[in-house]
Amino acid sequence: MSAEQSFSRWVRLALVAFGVLLVYFVLIDNYAPMTPQAQAHRPVLAVAPRVAGQVARVAVTNDQRVAAGELLFELDDTDYRLALARAELQQQLAAAEMERQQAALQAVQAEAAQARLKAEELAREAARLERLHRLGHMSVQQAEQARNQAQQAHSALQAVEARQQEADQTRAASTLSYQQASNAVEQARLALQRTRVRAEVAGRIGNLQLQEGTQARAGEPLLALITSELTVLADLREKSLRHVTTATDAGVVFDALPGHIFKGHVSSIDSGVRQGQQPADGQLVQPEHSDRWVRDAQRLRVHITLDEPVPALATGARATVQLFPEAGRWLHGLGRAQLWLVSQFRYLY
Repeated sequence: MSAEQSFSRWVRLALVAFGVLLVYFVLIDNYAPMTPQAQAHRPVLAVAPRVAGQVARVAVTNDQRVAAGELLFELDDTDYRLALARAELQQQLAAAEMERQQAALQAVQAEAAQARLKAEELAREAARLERLHRLGHMSVQQAEQARNQAQQAHSALQAVEARQQEADQTRAASTLSYQQASNAVEQARLALQRTRVRAEVAGRIGNLQLQEGTQARAGEPLLALITSELTVLADLREKSLRHVTTATDAGVVFDALPGHIFKGHVSSIDSGVRQGQQPADGQLVQPEHSDRWVRDAQRLRVHITLDEPVPALATGARATVQLFPEAGRWLHGLGRAQLWLVSQFRYLY
């Protein structure tokens, strides 16, 4: 075989190989897409006290694993204990005033009951003497005297009833004061409890910079709590997601764990990106201008839940993700082989 024939043969082989690889990459990208732009994500909670004060004790260390409800740090509670004692004293005073007003109301109620009985008795007596007067058995003076006594008793009853209404209103006001004092006690007790900051969920402490003596403000984050829940976030080109749906199988290779392929599935696909968000600011839009013939492909974020336990990984750990849509079942074998090669390559890089 001449040199020219050998060269032509190698050119043909190269063209065939290029064509095969082109078809392979087109098919694999549409029916079994893979991306190295993925990372492990654990939700990070910014832990902040709900009350202000000076940090008296830090109960955790950096990278320490904590359980839900475990103490993280506590603030100096001297002022909050005094506030609670003051609120409890005000509650006791309000309770005593409420009892005093209740006793006063009961005394006026008893007086009103006696005045009512007396007024009813004198009214009956005046009516009886009036009948006797009409029959001629009683003088006019005696009848008028009975009527006057009945009217005086009725006026006294009205005065006592007015006092009773006033005493009832005073007692209601004292009851409200007691309820307000009780609320103040609960608020003071709650503020005292909040000087001890505990973990809302289980996780691991990260980037701990907190020290005793730090002046903490309410709502200001002082440390980070990395939760145990792990999700893989993968960014794939939007055209590669045509056949991907929720529950699509996935394979994940972490850079920190080369040689191991973890099984998972797609839990959700984001419906947009920040570039597609148009704020309603009252201004006209400015179209994007570009002279490039080939623009960058838009990528969408895919959330992947792992179906098997994973060793401790830092949030943000890099990963490679391969998806296996049902529409590309006939390519799953090649996709798994490709992902296996990537997992072995992670030993080197």
